[in-house]
Amino acid sequence: MSDAPEAGLQRNLSLRDVIALGINGVVGQGIFLLPGMAAAMMGPACLVAIVAAGVLCLLMALCFAEVGSRYQSTGGAYVYAREVFGDFVGFEVGWMTCCVAVIAWAALANGLTEVLGALIPGIKGGWIQPTLAVSVITGLTLVNLFGARSGARVVMVFTVAKLIPLALFIVVGFTAIETAHFTDFAPNGYGNIAETILLVLYAYVGFETLVVPAGEMANPKRAVPQALLWVMGIVMTLYCAVFVVAIGTFKDLPGHANPVAAASEGFLGPVGGTIVAVGIVLSVFGTNSGSALVSPRRFFALAERGDLPKTLAWTHPKTGAPIPAILLTWLLASGLTLTGSFKELAVLSVVARFVQYLPTCLAVIILRWRESEPSDGFRLPFGPTIPLLTLTLCTWLLINTKPDRLIKGGIALLIGVLLYGLSRGLRHMKRQA
Repeated sequence: MSDAPEAGLQRNLSLRDVIALGINGVVGQGIFLLPGMAAAMMGPACLVAIVAAGVLCLLMALCFAEVGSRYQSTGGAYVYAREVFGDFVGFEVGWMTCCVAVIAWAALANGLTEVLGALIPGIKGGWIQPTLAVSVITGLTLVNLFGARSGARVVMVFTVAKLIPLALFIVVGFTAIETAHFTDFAPNGYGNIAETILLVLYAYVGFETLVVPAGEMANPKRAVPQALLWVMGIVMTLYCAVFVVAIGTFKDLPGHANPVAAASEGFLGPVGGTIVAVGIVLSVFGTNSGSALVSPRRFFALAERGDLPKTLAWTHPKTGAPIPAILLTWLLASGLTLTGSFKELAVLSVVARFVQYLPTCLAVIILRWRESEPSDGFRLPFGPTIPLLTLTLCTWLLINTKPDRLIKGGIALLIGVLLYGLSRGLRHMKRQA
């Protein structure tokens, strides 16, 4: 259990590089769409939820940092669960990462149609909006059928776009804030704070990927916790600023589907509002392109290890693209896009992610209990306090979520049980033959 780099990797990533990668991985479309939904639930008090969600994500990220520093192989929560809890739990965690990838991409596609509706109102409602969402998934799937290089080019074009509209919105928006909008701070009380935290957690998800490039960091034992603290601190500050500006400048915020674009038009005028709206569309499209590239690789990773049918691990001999995995992802994401709204899919994807988060936090405690002497990897302070607190908060959120979401997550886990049994049965049959 070493944090030494794999063969061929060089430790040439500085702390600044890792922080930049982390911010790019976390900041997505959620921050553009969630303020209106969160404000409808709690009013200005949704600021409490955005801070609480950020703190919880920081605690979970620190648990990922400790466990991740003990393993050289890639795979994240899937690898950790297999090593600590065995093949079955590892499979379930890996399977749920696949489910999360599909659900999240469906949410992303629906989110893109929401922000595009600010520029082209005619696409909202009716059959046009779901058709457009599926078309986006289909178009990006076709690009990725030509290989990872084609998909990566699309991602790179849109990566920088996500920060431009946010910076313009915050800098100019702070000059237009009306403090009267904060007077009735918690009009609905705090009874649904757990539900609101679950919703805004969607804006933070992706933090679990920050530990992936540890093998290429200079001095990773120090760089990993520093990068996590810097990234989560910057992202929390950025998100709080967006919420403050949205609340303070836009009286119609509660329930608005595209609040950042609408609010910016109020204090920037039609031209400035259009510039921000275009930037948001480019940003959200870029997030979709990233999901199109990464999501099929999750199915491929499980198939390559024999946990899913080997057919899904087949790659095109010329492009290297995992064609069956890409097509399966396209089919599942398109189906979910047609059956769920952005809000429901966003919350469901967060709930499903807890299947990755909970075992990783628990693994911190178990690995410490098993070790005969302290690991030379990154170690959290205060003994088991941080993982236990994180487990408690995660459990509290799950208890307070709507039962139908837990049922859907349970169905996904049950499908995983069946797939696990099928894969092990096929392996046994091959051995017997």
